[in-house]
Amino acid sequence: MKILFIGGNGNISWWCVEEAIKRGYEVYELNRGMTRNTRRAVQHEVHEIIADIRDEATVIRALGNETFDVICDFICFNENQARQAIRIFTGKCSQYIVISSEAVYRRESRYLPFREDTPQYGEDVEDSYILGKINVEKTFRDAYRNNGFPMTIVRPGYTYDTILQMPVGQNCFTAPRKLLEGYPFLVPGDGENLFAPLHSGDFAKAFIGLIGNKKTIGEDYHIAAEKLITLNEMAMDILLALDLNPENILHIPYAEAMRITGFYSSIVNRQHMWHYVYDNTKIKNVVFEWNQEISFAEGIRETTSWLFADTKRQRINPDYDRKLESIYARYWTGN
Repeated sequence: MKILFIGGNGNISWWCVEEAIKRGYEVYELNRGMTRNTRRAVQHEVHEIIADIRDEATVIRALGNETFDVICDFICFNENQARQAIRIFTGKCSQYIVISSEAVYRRESRYLPFREDTPQYGEDVEDSYILGKINVEKTFRDAYRNNGFPMTIVRPGYTYDTILQMPVGQNCFTAPRKLLEGYPFLVPGDGENLFAPLHSGDFAKAFIGLIGNKKTIGEDYHIAAEKLITLNEMAMDILLALDLNPENILHIPYAEAMRITGFYSSIVNRQHMWHYVYDNTKIKNVVFEWNQEISFAEGIRETTSWLFADTKRQRINPDYDRKLESIYARYWTGN
């Protein structure tokens, strides 16, 4: 089987490429060939097509007459990008898998556990990322219904590999650096919210079961963790992975945690502090053998090892650092 990944060496997609290679598939990646200090290296088995997916004419020239059994798009974020993808790839594949996000699900207790038919936010949602993904899904569904475009929608849960998940703020190395400097781990509220972190390696083993499966065309699936932990347990696992005191945790009010915006909006910040509970029945009805295998404690140790192997992988955000400092100044005595 011949597969094209748009993207391919990101936090989630690298492991999907790895799984495709293990299956013996012929794998291509369409990417810009840019510096990849904070990403895993592209596998030697991959055929790279160097082009910017947002430059439509250049991509068409770069692809030439190439066709693929399956195309996996990990970097489609809004309606215009979705329409562009449909224009470029109509007639060039038998299946087009587009990555959306579970962030589109409305966060209300009556919808727990989240399923694929959970109501989504409306067009009035005040978050460009969520609204963009909602419109991506709508655009691809319309193309499937009206013109038979062979799409499959996938919504990853909270998935990690090259990032350190933090319940307050971002996934760069800014907060972990503060921890290494002796600051406590910030946890919103009492930290007893249920969270569902999924290692990208586990995600990929479910994702690969959708590739080339004609029954999945026109369908949507989320792939989410089933091993639930609390935010407190997550904090302890991260601290242990960093060889730090697992009890060095500081609980702060939710309202303070919500102030740490920038990379994430206030809506997504709030989602990260909410219960992450999913029903994976639909994906398991397609990929029967799939189960989450990697615990967070194990997976996050692998992540920290990768981050410490090269300091270039440790991204620091000065604005985020200043916001963290302001919270520590209000709630931490420094003892």
